[in-house]
Amino acid sequence: KGKAPLSVLRAHFGKQVQEETKRKLIEETFQPGLNEKKITLVSLINLDSDEITGNGPFTYVAEIEVPPPIELKDYKGLKLTKYIKKVTDEVVSERLENLREQQAKLVPIDDSRPVKKGDHLVVDIRAMADGQDTPALTVTEYMLELGRNFYLPGFDEKIEGMQVEQASKIVMELPEDFYSKELAGKTVELDVTIKEAKQRALPDLDDDFARDIGEYASLNDLKADIRQDLEDLYKKQAERELEKQIIDKLIEQHSFEAPEAMIDNQVDVIIQETMRGMARYGIDPRRLPPPTDEQREQARPDAERTVRAGLILKAISEAEHIEITDDDIEEGIKARSEQIGQSTDYFRDLLVQQDMLEDFRAGLLQDKVMSYISNNAEITEKEALSETIEGDKTEKE
Repeated sequence: KGKAPLSVLRAHFGKQVQEETKRKLIEETFQPGLNEKKITLVSLINLDSDEITGNGPFTYVAEIEVPPPIELKDYKGLKLTKYIKKVTDEVVSERLENLREQQAKLVPIDDSRPVKKGDHLVVDIRAMADGQDTPALTVTEYMLELGRNFYLPGFDEKIEGMQVEQASKIVMELPEDFYSKELAGKTVELDVTIKEAKQRALPDLDDDFARDIGEYASLNDLKADIRQDLEDLYKKQAERELEKQIIDKLIEQHSFEAPEAMIDNQVDVIIQETMRGMARYGIDPRRLPPPTDEQREQARPDAERTVRAGLILKAISEAEHIEITDDDIEEGIKARSEQIGQSTDYFRDLLVQQDMLEDFRAGLLQDKVMSYISNNAEITEKEALSETIEGDKTEKE
């Protein structure tokens, strides 16, 4: 006041203030209005608004896309098969052997025996082609596992049976499609010396082994823990397979067109999850090119399935008045935080900071609806083959 006339301010900033005020009013009222009327927004098609006069109501009209109406059919009494997989002694023994392999150590082989498949070698190789040294194939203290053919195809077979410190000359024909065009199809002479050879030594399967693995008093305690882990794993696999059957039947029974905007958004989610998976393996997603149309099209069937399933489950939740309470959310946060090894407060804050609390609620609601459908289904249990892996429906003969 007193610095510039109000008319001048209106002339310079009136349009900017109008647009900013419209934006704030729409942000403050649009989503709450949808929530009040229990309208689910798929996409915003068009939005028209009045001008703001400063002394009257502000009105706007939004044209939106909403999910299609779904006529629910036969979601109670579904006939399902639950495949029960038993933990056998053989599977427990296999897990123990895997643990032994992981704890194996490399020890020098007996000097009196020749090298054999599975030995870990250190070799010097001098390569020559057409009477000239070949640096591309010449290596010093090259490490290889005999039988894996890391150096050249067929090379390991030729040195199997040699002794440590033995020098041998080997002649090999390189293939026509060899990676080096200069050497493709040529004959190479290799002067090979095995400088060192070690073999994998497995620890004894005893109480000491169990104590080295973790906080186990005995080998029997370790076996019991492995058995329990496998039982938990098989239980989860059976539950996931049952959920897959439910989704398959619901999608088969309900025919409707899923909104394209929802499918496109779900494609984005799938691609983002793929990128996060790459990041966990040390690949920087920012260095990768943007997803191609072909990659997006490949993700589309899974995205459409997820969208269709979500819409059907939401319709069932409304028909059966299934809701998620604050207590449900707290229990869900507690369970998830225990799974990831973080505190409940940390995980709750993470959901809030990443604006994922509503997505978390939606996931809990879907789980609750799936439990309702499962509890009202006709489930036949069948024993699965011991070799059955996740998703395999093969039953025991």
